[in-house]
Amino acid sequence: MTEAPSALDGITVIDLSTGLAGALASMFLADNGARVVRVAFRDEDVVRTPAIFAVYDRGKEALRLDPSSNSETLRELFAGADIVLDDFAPGSTLRAQLGIDNLRSDNGIGSLVHCSITAYGSDGPLKDEPADHDLVAARTGILASQPSYRGGPIHVVHPIAYVGAGLLAALGICAAIYRREKTGTGARVETSLMAGTLLYTPKAVSEAIPVRNVLPSPQGGGPFYSVFECADGKWLQIGCIHSGFVDLASAVIGVADVIATTPEFGDGRWPATEDARRRLFDIVADRIRTRPSNEWIEELWAADVPCDLTKSAQDAMSDEQIIHDGLVDQVDDPALGPTEMLGLPIKLTQTPGQIRGPRARRDGFETRPYPEQVGGSHSRRSGESGNSQLSRHSREGGNPGAGRGAPSLPLSGVRIMEMTNVIAGPVAGRLLADLGAEMVKFESLDGDISRPAGGAGFISYNTNKISVSVNTRTDEGKEVARRLAATSDAILANMRPGATDRMGLDGETLERLNPGLIQSHVTAYGWDGPYSHRPGVDPIAQAITGLQHSQGGYDGPPVYLGALAPCDYTGGALGALATVLGLLARERLGIAQRVNTSLLAAGALMCADGFMRYEGMTSRPLPDSDQYGVGPLRRVYSVSDGWIAVSADGPVSGLPWLSNSAQAERAIAAMTVSEALGTLRQHDVPCAPIVHNYVTGFFSDPQAESNRMATVLDHPSLGPVKLSGNLVSFDGSTTLPTRPTPLLGQHTSEVLAELGYTPVQISELYELGVVKTESPA
Repeated sequence: MTEAPSALDGITVIDLSTGLAGALASMFLADNGARVVRVAFRDEDVVRTPAIFAVYDRGKEALRLDPSSNSETLRELFAGADIVLDDFAPGSTLRAQLGIDNLRSDNGIGSLVHCSITAYGSDGPLKDEPADHDLVAARTGILASQPSYRGGPIHVVHPIAYVGAGLLAALGICAAIYRREKTGTGARVETSLMAGTLLYTPKAVSEAIPVRNVLPSPQGGGPFYSVFECADGKWLQIGCIHSGFVDLASAVIGVADVIATTPEFGDGRWPATEDARRRLFDIVADRIRTRPSNEWIEELWAADVPCDLTKSAQDAMSDEQIIHDGLVDQVDDPALGPTEMLGLPIKLTQTPGQIRGPRARRDGFETRPYPEQVGGSHSRRSGESGNSQLSRHSREGGNPGAGRGAPSLPLSGVRIMEMTNVIAGPVAGRLLADLGAEMVKFESLDGDISRPAGGAGFISYNTNKISVSVNTRTDEGKEVARRLAATSDAILANMRPGATDRMGLDGETLERLNPGLIQSHVTAYGWDGPYSHRPGVDPIAQAITGLQHSQGGYDGPPVYLGALAPCDYTGGALGALATVLGLLARERLGIAQRVNTSLLAAGALMCADGFMRYEGMTSRPLPDSDQYGVGPLRRVYSVSDGWIAVSADGPVSGLPWLSNSAQAERAIAAMTVSEALGTLRQHDVPCAPIVHNYVTGFFSDPQAESNRMATVLDHPSLGPVKLSGNLVSFDGSTTLPTRPTPLLGQHTSEVLAELGYTPVQISELYELGVVKTESPA
């Protein structure tokens, strides 16, 4: 049997990175067919620690080099590569020695894709600060924006910054390769750990958008969107995202009458005051404590209420849906032995990825291939044409980046029909829009579930899109959906499997209408399997995959990471990456297919260093019950005028008190932020201030300004809106949004006309209530 091709077969990657973000990015490339050669410099160990590198370095080759004595080898490696990936600081000696910033021009490799991951960007006052994910999270408001039981910032145990940066780097690389397939032109791709944190905390600020200063409870965001303790001591996460689910849950729990007779409780989802919210929360919590978890789960699932029990990452590896999804795989690691680990978070039905073996062996690196064997096995270079018979571009003339003009954004000329709600799907769409795709947000007459709230999140996720509002419960609405799908390169949805079928977009119909269409889905639990029919949201995926348990620490209750929504944002980035891989496979191989990922896959990825099993495995370091940190050298400290974060991985000479948390707390508490940081830096201890109010502070941050990470767009109802962006840049140009968030159906008439409807037909559709356009407030 011939093995199915993968999207990146024939692509050669030289991975010069030393950190976790770069390793994660090249893992995605290796898993999807690329040949990745990881370069270990000088005395760096080929088999790296910590154990998470067993996951991130899987399927890669390794080559040890001394850059001072192997310059010719390096030149040949670069010349034979399709992609070079590095994570050197802008001012590092090794970066200058290797000529990283001039890599493409010096070698005359116009088709090379070169990706750099820095800590805070290539410019600005922090550009050469340590690339530590905890310190970046401190400086970008992550640690101060999470709820805690004690009050004050917490140590976030999950690696938001480097997972975000790794996903952004992989997305940028694949988008650049897609453009190269069409134009023959490579690119310089840049992202950072700072951009990785902004993926999880996008900004949208205006005078008309209220800034929320009250943090959610560490148990959750509302009376029916929280984690509750049951009579048997187990914890139950309920995730009722709209009033219909609240009605179902309140009936099962036995509090429907209380809500109906207490006006300040509203519909149960948004009580009128903070006091009312707390009272209703306590009523629900008291009810949940009266019965064991298995009884609640059975009744709530039967009523179709989104919920599940919290688990550890180890327990999650035995979950039947996670196993069904292939999220647990096994390799024989050279250091750890047989190791169960994260499987493939992205599924491509026709060009599937695969784990191509363990990381390179410690005793094999000396005989690893040298440049004449390593480079140049790629399938196409310099714009050679592949099988593009299935390519479909929505704009006449194809990709405006083709030809000899200035390079366009990599997805210019691509149209994607987006049917998404809330966070994960809209985030995927925003990422694709910022890469140049035309995103047509196809909404119901009521719009995205999050639209009525009009919050900063909705405004941010849906910037840079156009909106069409259609009632697909009607035959006429289904016809509009089919016509739009027929003119699109991809559809993007984050609904339950089968939901798009009811809109007239079942697989058979789509194949007939548009054989080249990529069908991209971000589901809660996977495309099929025992949970696939259930409603699901981010906190439930947090609960199942171990994120809440891990953040709670060794002896604390689970902690809901509501302000971060880690499964939603990670799932959105995975959905964007899956879509680009689908487009790339179509362009290179002439294959159109369904691609999908899930919130469960996102949670497993975020928790990957605990989502492992091997003989002699030690427990993942977890925070103390007060969420200060995992030890005296990696934690948050209160000082006289604020908070700081310390992030050291080894003994510190000259500060004996720093090895004991209690002594360190007493010594640091009497200092100011400036004094504490000065003392620690004198002894080379990595540290940073913990920044508060970064939602608004971001827009005056010199680092953000230096790296062009903000813009202002004029919204039709809200006026000027400040927005974050430029998470990935290409050839020095920004990917900041250029369109404000659309009103519901703002572009309905325009798109209908493009789909062939006459002015009379368009008027009839409005009169029949099939389509809608919202007027500015």
